[in-house]
Amino acid sequence: MVFWYGPPVERFNPIVTKSIIIANLVVFVMELIAPSFMISYFALWPNEVLRGHMLWTLITHMFMHANFLHIFFNMYALYLFGPECEKVFGRKGFLLLYFFSGLVGVAMHILLCPYRDDPLVGASGAIFGLLGAYAVLYPHRKMGMFIFVAFIVLPAWRMILFLIALFTFFALVGILPTIAHFAHIGGIIGGILFVWIYKKRYWCTPYEGTPAFMVYTMEYSYEEPEDEDYGYDYY
Repeated sequence: MVFWYGPPVERFNPIVTKSIIIANLVVFVMELIAPSFMISYFALWPNEVLRGHMLWTLITHMFMHANFLHIFFNMYALYLFGPECEKVFGRKGFLLLYFFSGLVGVAMHILLCPYRDDPLVGASGAIFGLLGAYAVLYPHRKMGMFIFVAFIVLPAWRMILFLIALFTFFALVGILPTIAHFAHIGGIIGGILFVWIYKKRYWCTPYEGTPAFMVYTMEYSYEEPEDEDYGYDYY
């Protein structure tokens, strides 16, 4: 779990953030109604994409989730981080940040894990992109993280470095293998790159305020029912 402390967004209506959350919820309901169809045609299958097929899944997989906890924590994170970033970058800039981070995340997963052809679902690459962008904008705001039995508090930029190191370790050792750890890392990198590329246009001076509170959890390992013949990679 990652706990984030920072000033709340005031007098701002995050229309894009709300729209993305609603779209994710609608798609999740469709997954509950027709899971096999949704996974077959809208989850990302790495080998198909590498062959130039089903390229629309580079976007559609970001709106799909493996279970209730998966979508709950992703959307909760988006609800709290999204308005902050949307206020800084504007609606168009926020959309660019969100999808750019998600695409960088999935590209890193495909390139570093070409042997895995389980369907990939999840918005975490884009979500971690928001986290990476936020850490560049406000590097000295405090972030706390509870992992296993330890709780640590670090400035945002140090927390980002810690998360990259942690996900790299998990990926190399094989901890929680159904989670696309490299997609998490790629999302963070995408968010950081976006701010660096567009900082002259979108730069925002850090400010202080009343602490807000956010909880983000790494997804749990997902086990598909025995009567299905596919498994998820998700992030």
